[in-house]
Order: sequence, then C-alpha cells, then structure tokens
Amino acid sequence: MGSRIEFCKHCANHIIVIVSEMTHPFDRYTAAGNTFLVMNTWERPLSLSREEMREFVRGACDHTTGAGADGLILINQSGLAAAFRMDFYNPDGTTGMLCGNGARCAALAAKHYGYASSDTVNFEVLGAINTAEFLPHNSVRVYFQDPTVIRLNFSVPLEEKSVTASYVDLGSQHVVVFCDDMDIESLNVEHLGSQLRWHPEFAPKGANANFIAVREDRNGTYLRIRTFERGVEGETLACGTGCMSSAIVAVMTERLQTLPVRLLTQSGEFVTVNFSQNGTHVSNLSLEGNVVRGEAGTLTFDETSGRVQVDHD
Repeated sequence: MGSRIEFCKHCANHIIVIVSEMTHPFDRYTAAGNTFLVMNTWERPLSLSREEMREFVRGACDHTTGAGADGLILINQSGLAAAFRMDFYNPDGTTGMLCGNGARCAALAAKHYGYASSDTVNFEVLGAINTAEFLPHNSVRVYFQDPTVIRLNFSVPLEEKSVTASYVDLGSQHVVVFCDDMDIESLNVEHLGSQLRWHPEFAPKGANANFIAVREDRNGTYLRIRTFERGVEGETLACGTGCMSSAIVAVMTERLQTLPVRLLTQSGEFVTVNFSQNGTHVSNLSLEGNVVRGEAGTLTFDETSGRVQVDHD
C-alpha cells in the first residue's frame, strides 16, 4: 500500500498518514482468446471495499487505460478443503458468476503459484468443487457442476422478429440461438446479442447470448460459435460457459449426434466440450483447450482517484 501525508485540519502540529494506493502483482493468462488478469491474493490479500474493488477491476480490465482483459481472477484459500478458491470478476466489476475459460486459466495459474502439485487438482468455485486436469501441450480440462436449468426450443420475440432459443444455467446464464436463416459470419452480434442479453424473458439476471451453426471440416462436424457476453457488454473472442451451453443444446436438440463436441470460437481457436447425458440430465460436464501464460506486471490502484496504473515486468 502507498500513502500520502497531510496535516491535521484542527492542529497543524499533527501529521496524518493516509493510505491511498494499493500495488499488487498480476499475471496474464489466455484461453481460446479470452484474456484474464490473475492475482495471488492468498499470499497477498486485497484490502478494498466492495465499491473500491469494482473500480479497481474496471480500471485494470480497461483496454485503453488499464492492462486490458476479459476479467480479473483472484486465487484465494478455499473454505471447502480444496487446493484453492477461484473468484472471478467481469470487466464491469460484477461478480458471482461462473467463467469457463477463466477456470482453466485459474487452474494453470494456481499450479504455477505452487497450489497444485499433480496432474489433477480440486478447486472451489462459487461454493462448489470443480476438478482440473493438466494435459500435454499446455492443455487444461476442467470438470464443472451439472447445469441447474435446461430449456429447449422456445420463442423469444425481438424487435425485428421472433427467434427460437434455448436456455442453459450452469452458474452462468446462457441463451443459445441456431443461425439457421442467418449467416453467422456476417451476423450483427452486438445488436442481436444486446437484445437477447436484456430481454425480459431472462430477467432479472439477464443472459449471455450465443449464436451457433453446425459446420464440417476434415476432422468431422463442429460448431461455429459467436458470443455476446454480459459484463463485457459486447462480443468476445470466446466464452467457455457459452461453448458448454451451446454443446449441450446442440446435442439435446439432435443437431449433433456424437460427443465430444468441438467448437470454433471467434478467436480462431477450437475448444472441446464433453458430458454424459441421461434423458434431460447432464453430468460430467467438461471444457478443454490450450492455456497460454503471458506477461507479468503490477497494478497500482489509487483509492482516492480510482485510477489504475499498469507496470509490466
């Protein structure tokens, strides 16, 4: 923490030391095009109020004045006897939702911090235990909790026309739309995604909006996916929970016949989703793909002005 010195307003002979700055190291991790700032707050805790934390996250994730990221991840001590706890914040400072690619980055970061010593580690997310597996070639697979809600093929009226959508809640809420009569590559994701994200059908939490199309390549069938993310309020290069939700919908509506499911994200990278299905119940849900460790640096947060300074190592 930094500080500044002021004289007491009531007595010029007394000096008041006011702590006004927080400096903390970060590491950047990227999975399928999603970039996250990861901080080890188990060893170096943050002492910020809720509003200060929101301002800190917004400043840190800002692509113009901050480090730029799709979210901020804190690695903390678990209260559930797991190896560590992952806390995720959206770029707008909101928290309390699951992040699939963020979980894969958190697992690899925790391994680099020394909290995972084998090829498998259990960690806490949103009060539940998930499992990560470290695979060859910097690939990480994470097993998530079962979806709590799956709704298939219902009509959602929009400004121009109604669309047929499905909905999955797996700790992060997602609406999935097949691009049967729309070209997914030229689709205005910002416009249509925003309509779905704020639609009354998904109030009060809102939902992330995923647009998918079935495609073929030399390796077989896959899903092309584009996602408008809540908290980012725009299209992102990938979304892990969106990929899992879309794979579930594609299989349960029989658009795809086999598992696992490959998905091509907007970043150009593929991820793989697998799960077990028993009627309408989904279990053993996993997300797999490469994770890349990027640069390290420090973030200095001025609690008075709310500004964040970034210094790269």
